[in-house]
Amino acid sequence: MPKSKLRGGAKAHNKRVTTRNNTLRGLRKKAQAEYQEMFEKQMEILKAQYQSENGETVDLNTQVIDNTIEMNVTDAEVVTPEVTDEN
Repeated sequence: MPKSKLRGGAKAHNKRVTTRNNTLRGLRKKAQAEYQEMFEKQMEILKAQYQSENGETVDLNTQVIDNTIEMNVTDAEVVTPEVTDEN
């Protein structure tokens, strides 16, 4: 008798797979929560260290604004590849 028949067939297999997937999803969620908590603790430590070293306070929730420097095309050096005729 095949082993699959002894284990309950497709219905039992689907039940085992669902249970396995739910378990893995729960473990992944728990690991993510632990990682997030560890990250937040580390950020608080670094923030306190930065404040003690520099005497400044930093708001980590501020939005970074891109300060790009506008460059005129004539200011840049244009490099063109040399084409050699090897025929």
